[in-house]
Amino acid sequence: MGSSTMSSSSATNGYEKVAIKDILNKSSDYLGKGVTIEGKITQECPMRGCWITVDDGTGILLVELSPNGFTIPLNQVGNTAKVYGNVTLVGKTKLLTFVPGSPYIIGKKVEITGDIKQPLVSTG
Repeated sequence: MGSSTMSSSSATNGYEKVAIKDILNKSSDYLGKGVTIEGKITQECPMRGCWITVDDGTGILLVELSPNGFTIPLNQVGNTAKVYGNVTLVGKTKLLTFVPGSPYIIGKKVEITGDIKQPLVSTG
């Protein structure tokens, strides 16, 4: 067991801890706002760790990391992620299984606990 933190240079003070179901059910209340979610990583980008999906037991949400210039180590499915980021909506093109208009998070910081298998990777 271990832990690891990956982040962009953006500060994450004051981010509100939110259940994923609240973001899914009331996305307009959270658009553009800084939030924190925590749950199991259920999927990850197989190539570079540039996105993950997180399940907190109330729902599953996509987290994109590459817009802020960082990735996570590969093979993190099953580990716990605490994600700090801003809520936005999927644009005109579907992202994975998330349809246009669906909320997702642009991640600014991710703290992973569990079996960390690879070193940190920075793309910025």
